[in-house]
Amino acid sequence: MTNPVESPDTGAAGSGKGKTILLCTGIQYANIGDVGHVTGILTLLERFLPEAKIILWTAIDVTEYNDLIRRYWPRVRVVHSRLDGDGDDTFEPTNKEVFAAVEEADFVIGGHGGSMGQIMRWIAQRYDIPYGIVGVTVSAPPTGASKDFVDGASFFYTRDTQSLENLRRSGARCKTMEFAPDATFGSAIIDDATAETFLHEQGLTAGNFICVVPRLRVTPYYRIEPRFRSDPAPWSDERRREVDTLNDAHKEEDHAKARAAMITWVRETGKDVLLCPEMIHNMDLFDELLYEPLPADVKPKVKKRERFWVTDEAAAVYKKAFAVISFECHSPIISSVQGTPAFYLRQPEDTIKGQMWYDFGLSDWVFEIEQSTGDQISDRLMSIVADPGGAKTYLNAAMDKVARLQARMMKNIGDEVNSV
Repeated sequence: MTNPVESPDTGAAGSGKGKTILLCTGIQYANIGDVGHVTGILTLLERFLPEAKIILWTAIDVTEYNDLIRRYWPRVRVVHSRLDGDGDDTFEPTNKEVFAAVEEADFVIGGHGGSMGQIMRWIAQRYDIPYGIVGVTVSAPPTGASKDFVDGASFFYTRDTQSLENLRRSGARCKTMEFAPDATFGSAIIDDATAETFLHEQGLTAGNFICVVPRLRVTPYYRIEPRFRSDPAPWSDERRREVDTLNDAHKEEDHAKARAAMITWVRETGKDVLLCPEMIHNMDLFDELLYEPLPADVKPKVKKRERFWVTDEAAAVYKKAFAVISFECHSPIISSVQGTPAFYLRQPEDTIKGQMWYDFGLSDWVFEIEQSTGDQISDRLMSIVADPGGAKTYLNAAMDKVARLQARMMKNIGDEVNSV
C-alpha cells in the first residue's frame, strides 16, 4: 500500500500554513467513484497546500471508509453528519460536532453535489465564511437561491464544460468559474499488496486481463443497503417499477455490446476477463448480463469479483489490467490515473458529466452506447492490442492536460485560502 503524493513545483500560492479548511465531500460508500472524489481532493490539498489543517465533513460513516481516510491522512479530522429537516431554513446537522468544525474553518470547500451540496448551501446561509466548489456537474442553469449560492462562491469548478456553460447561461457572477476535471483524477492512493493477493487468488497476471464493469440505465438504489447510499429514504413501489421498467428495456442490448468485446478479447488473445464492481450492486449484474450469455469457449476465461472493494484496491487492480471497459463513469477515471487505457460506455441517463471525456481529449475511448456497436468497441480494443505504445501516448497526452488543469485550479484555491 502506497500513497504517492508528491509536492512538485506547481507554482501553487503558498502552503496554507495556519489555515483551516473545512472540506465537505463524500456522499456514499456504495460507489468507489464517490469515495474517489474524497481521496482525490484530499490528495490535491495535501500536494498543493501541505501545511493547511483539513477537517473533513462527510456524510459517509462506514468502517472501511473511515479506516481508508485514517490510513492515508492521519492528520485529517473527520466529522460525520447529514442534514435533517424540511427545507433550507429548518435543516440541522444530525451531529452537533459539526458546529464547532464550521466555526473553526477559515475556508470551506465543497467537492460533491447531492447531499453535500445541500450542506454547502446550509453553511453559506448560516455563516460568513468564504467558500468554493470543486468538481461538480450542473445539469441546468441555476436560478433563485441556487444561483445566489453560485454568485457567493469564491470559485466554482465544474467537472465538464457543458456544466460550465450552464453556469454562464444563468448569468452567475461568481468571481472564478472554470472547468477542471472530476476530483477523482486527483486520487493517488493505491493498495498494491491487497490487489496482488486478490489477483494471485484469481490466477490473473499483469497485462493479461481486461476489466469489465456493468451498469443499469438508472441506479436502483432500493437494492442498496440504506447506510451505504447517499439518500437512505425508502423508495415507493411506483418508483421501483418505473426504474426497473426502464432498466429492463435496455440492459440486454447495452451489455451485449460489452460482451462482444469480451468475446473478441478472449478469442483473439486467449487472455482473461475480470468482472468488476464500481457500485456495490454491480456484482448482482455479473451473471445475468455479462457471464451467463457468453459462449461456452469464453466462460472459462472470465473471473468475477465476489466482494466489494475500496478505491485503493480497485486502483491497484486497474493498474495491472491491460484495459478497462466500463458503463460506470469513475472506473475509467481511476484506470486512467494508473496509466491503463479505459473505455467509457456512456448511457444517456448517466448525466452530462461524461462530457469531460471529450473535454480533455479521450473522445476515441467514449462510446455513446445507443450509437455504438459491439464490433466498434471490439475493434477499438484490438487496435490497442496492436499498438499499445500509441494508446499510451494518447492517454498520457490527456492526463497531461488533466494535470495542467488541476494545477491551475489548485493555484487559485491556494490564492483564495491564503488571502483570508
